[in-house]
Amino acid sequence: MPLFAKGGDVPRGPVAMQVSGGMLATQQVVGTNASLMIAERSGGYHSNPHVHDCEQLNYMIQGEVWIFIQDQAFHLRPGDFLRIPANIVHWAWNCTDEPCILAEAHLPALDVLPRGQAILLLDETEDAGLVRWVESQFVTHDQSRAEAQGMRKGDTLGGGTA
Repeated sequence: MPLFAKGGDVPRGPVAMQVSGGMLATQQVVGTNASLMIAERSGGYHSNPHVHDCEQLNYMIQGEVWIFIQDQAFHLRPGDFLRIPANIVHWAWNCTDEPCILAEAHLPALDVLPRGQAILLLDETEDAGLVRWVESQFVTHDQSRAEAQGMRKGDTLGGGTA
């Protein structure tokens, strides 16, 4: 297994995410302690609240998306960064008709794609069995408060800033 992968060699696959609209597709590379995803959320994508036992760092590449962390609303546009602490309820909503692309780092690695679709960037001395994977757990959470907060800031969910 190599430490390097060409972008065109990293498969792009759909993520089996619980959503109330849209879809998520991603490319993912994984090391022993972290994963990096280039995630495309379609227009109308609206994930259900979830938690995972990994810290998540985001960088907005293209488009826009709202990310909700518990009862806080964050409107990301190209060039914006956002951190989601481990084990904190969060979800995303792309309120536009256009896709958005977000780079996401997860520490430890987030298990989102079927085995074999994520590329392991390990050298011959590293054992793939040592990769620490965590999974998302979907939870019940009242989304309306956080989503309404974005609107109270003078925004409709699809314009302005949080």
